[in-house]
Amino acid sequence: MTTDTTAGPALHTGALGARHVVFFVVAAAAPLGFSVGALPLAIGRGGVGTAGMFLVCGAIFTVLAVGYVAMARRIRSAGGLYLFVAEGIGRPLGLGVAFVAVLSYGAAATGAVGLFAVFARNTVDDLFHVSTPWLLWALIATAAMAVLGLLRVELNARVLGVVIVGELAILVIVALAVTARGGAHGLSAAAFSPGEVFGPRAGVMLAAAVAAFGGFESTVLFSEEVRDPARTIRRATFAAIAVLAVFYAFITWSIVQAFGDAGAVTVGSTDPTGMMFTAARDFAGGWVATTMQVLVVTSWFASILAFHNAASRYVFALGRDGVLPKAAGAAHPRLGSPWVASAGHSLLTLAAVLACAASGSDPYEVLFVLGSAPAVIGLPLMNLLAAFGIFTYFLRNRHGLPAWQVLLCPLLAGLALLAANWLIIANTPQLTGRDDSSSVLLPLLVLAALVAGCVRGAWLWWRQPAVYAAIGQTDPLT
Repeated sequence: MTTDTTAGPALHTGALGARHVVFFVVAAAAPLGFSVGALPLAIGRGGVGTAGMFLVCGAIFTVLAVGYVAMARRIRSAGGLYLFVAEGIGRPLGLGVAFVAVLSYGAAATGAVGLFAVFARNTVDDLFHVSTPWLLWALIATAAMAVLGLLRVELNARVLGVVIVGELAILVIVALAVTARGGAHGLSAAAFSPGEVFGPRAGVMLAAAVAAFGGFESTVLFSEEVRDPARTIRRATFAAIAVLAVFYAFITWSIVQAFGDAGAVTVGSTDPTGMMFTAARDFAGGWVATTMQVLVVTSWFASILAFHNAASRYVFALGRDGVLPKAAGAAHPRLGSPWVASAGHSLLTLAAVLACAASGSDPYEVLFVLGSAPAVIGLPLMNLLAAFGIFTYFLRNRHGLPAWQVLLCPLLAGLALLAANWLIIANTPQLTGRDDSSSVLLPLLVLAALVAGCVRGAWLWWRQPAVYAAIGQTDPLT
């Protein structure tokens, strides 16, 4: 059964090219913000093998992408990975993945508002010696997210493109400066040695590396809005994985070289927030460190916008399929944006920001750290289930495609992601920096979202079989 796609306005089809989709994927990873905020912790708690771990994760996601791209040619809707699981394993589990996606992406965007506010406040204080409350910057970020989320998707892509070029450029400048000057004690390749990559603290490094690839499914999530979907998604998927793997490996290695193998672990443990700025100041000059400080702020806003767009499109797809109220699946008649879903997430973010301020909670520890944790756990889980969904889908019918492409690659990637998920959950206390009940509650929250989606699917199967049968069947491109 196919849903009626003429009932209301659709998303803005044909608006994006491969480079635009890559912008969304890379922006979600927040290269500069991630390099400043997460890489030092991964090095300090995991080791210098973090650099090599990015290449390992790049290989895993490349293997996954082989089957992923083949599946994307058969699923052409804004539902992303949830449709992969729905078609491969079953609609109830597919809806479970969709609920996890909404939680993960929505919480990641809202949580990033907290870190954006902290960096913006500190940057204004350092550069202009003006003290401002973090709440002001959080409200500005929320308002900007809300406005851009309602506008055409290509405008969002252009904004992300400008931001990404700036942050990638400043990181490359620092990395090349460190390399050209031979680092602190000469250049070393120890960060790529198997002993460092697969050492006793590999789980910590793996968690950080997998998190950096969390938004790569955006290549399918925007499939309704791209030109020439089959070609664009293929190019964008492999390009995004290659950029993230090689770039993060190089940047992480250069940070290690700036302090030496032993020194990098020490500084990463004792001064994680200042590690990148120190390397920039010592090897590239004060102006680079100052520029980096400004671009970190814009980097986190780009991440907010990318995650917001992803969450909105999941809600839009669920509303259009009748899983959520139909209003959630409304697209703006002129702008082609999922305006109801976008506005809904913006209001929830505003409520979270105001609640954090009213309770006197720390925006970093509460909004960002706890807000990001569902994404760190949920996004790898989604990729894991998608890998097995692709495998089971093509196990029933390979559609003339070679077995290595649609069976072997998804199975291998699924097994690798299964191990990665286990290690990430086992390292939740180190990921959150908290040793309280939140280390148990956060994984349970993701599990609760998964179960809630499955229950909703079972209810639709029982009470609304027509809606159940139509889940994921909308093909807006025909």
